[in-house]
Amino acid sequence: MSRFFLPLLITLTLHFVYAVSYVDNGVLDKYTMFIVSAVPNNPKPLRIHCQSGDDDLGFHDLKSGENFNWSFRLNLILSTRYYCHFWWDFKEKSFDVFYYDTVARKCQGSGPYTCVWIVRPDGFYLSNGNSTWYKEYDWA
Repeated sequence: MSRFFLPLLITLTLHFVYAVSYVDNGVLDKYTMFIVSAVPNNPKPLRIHCQSGDDDLGFHDLKSGENFNWSFRLNLILSTRYYCHFWWDFKEKSFDVFYYDTVARKCQGSGPYTCVWIVRPDGFYLSNGNSTWYKEYDWA
């Protein structure tokens, strides 16, 4: 049995060292997500429900000017994904608000990274916290 134990121990040690170096090199940087309502409160405020495969962040009603935010770190295989469902007036929309392959690069600047989604009557805009906004989605 010791014949198999030593190679297994060496393999696990190498994987651990690789994972730690991955974290130290910034791969698992911290991200903070903001969802900001810029829609009128009539007939009702913006309602959102955000979640990942692991975390359900619940339902939130945001009046105009209010925000909901959360922070997280990427997982080791870079598959971290958060998606939200939005309801306002008679409109609704669902999409990934964060996925490393698509959204993360738009949120990067000097870390910790910030992703800001602003929800307007004409659609959904994304910024990395600066003054430049990019329309990503329409309501329809």
